[in-house]
Amino acid sequence: MNKIVQIALLLLVTTAAIATFFYVGGKPNMQELKKSVAPAASLYPEANSVSEKLNFINDESIATHLSEVSQGKWALLYFGYTSCPDVCPIDLSKINLTHQMMENQKKLQVVFISVDSMRDIGKLDQFAGSFNPTFLGLTAHQDELMSISSSLGVYHEVVESQKLALEDHSNHSDHYDIDHTSSYLLFNPELKLTALLTSPHEPIAMAKAIDIIIENLR
Repeated sequence: MNKIVQIALLLLVTTAAIATFFYVGGKPNMQELKKSVAPAASLYPEANSVSEKLNFINDESIATHLSEVSQGKWALLYFGYTSCPDVCPIDLSKINLTHQMMENQKKLQVVFISVDSMRDIGKLDQFAGSFNPTFLGLTAHQDELMSISSSLGVYHEVVESQKLALEDHSNHSDHYDIDHTSSYLLFNPELKLTALLTSPHEPIAMAKAIDIIIENLR
């Protein structure tokens, strides 16, 4: 057996081993997938269909479903607000680094979801795009935003000590901070919630995890 044939057989065996590692009976081996992406990402046992809840508005306050933004790609949603003093810029910078390191970056749309529509409409795309020109921004009016957040298990609330100033309409205060979920939400192209990316949000680990998910849960 010549060397070329040996190399070809070795590649074939390696490919078969990788396929067997992730697939059993033509279906993804979820337990192995979960191990391979942990702890950067946590896979749901079954992708949750929440498409009917993903109704947002854009910078022009025009109703925009997430599908109009994701356009058949995987979608990574980050919930924050443009005047966030520290956490949001750090997180979006990490997401940018993650995106840059991914092999499948063209299959992923990152979407910044503002939890502060009152102050952020008109700034969404500019803010998101300042971290990466491909990132886009959306929000929703407060009642709809609360409904979306509840469906996705996302938390956000004005800091308790600043609530009274905000509720006192005569004060006209626009200086307040918002506590919000630190996890990133990953949706498949059918907009089913597939995974959560949780702290400590290391870009190298996240890039690897998202690539594995995209490659094995198409």
